[in-house]
Amino acid sequence: MIPLLLLAALLPAPAQEVGKLCVSCHTEHVDDLKSHKHAAKNISCEVCHGESKPHRNAVGATSPDRVAGPDEVPALCGTCHTAQLKAYSESKHGKLVLAQSKTRAAQCSTCHGAHAPRTAVSMKRQCDRCHAELPAACKQPVSVAAGKQACATCHDPHTLAKR
Repeated sequence: MIPLLLLAALLPAPAQEVGKLCVSCHTEHVDDLKSHKHAAKNISCEVCHGESKPHRNAVGATSPDRVAGPDEVPALCGTCHTAQLKAYSESKHGKLVLAQSKTRAAQCSTCHGAHAPRTAVSMKRQCDRCHAELPAACKQPVSVAAGKQACATCHDPHTLAKR
């Protein structure tokens, strides 16, 4: 009997249902996460925020183990998305973010959302916050049907290099 318990303790725990531990307080975030591609791969809150036992057991405001700041997001996302991190690191946005520049720039969740995916229209709105003054060729409407933002039609989405 003891060897079975020991074996059970050594095996990895089965994956938690996405957001199961967090949903009681963070319903909106968990609902958003369930619409993300990460949820389909059973990537749950603790992958980005850590186990966060003190946070889960707290009665008041206790931060989770990790909350990535804007300049930390690329490294966090890049642990799985290595090719995208490499391309982003060489882009104008990436250089500003990774250098912790005072000039704000887009990082992963700016375009992809932190918990829920962004729509093409919301991505365009984000870009327009800093890039309102663009050449006429860049003022193409968002192609919602294609699910693409106008910028990605001509520019690589991670480097912004002209295609």
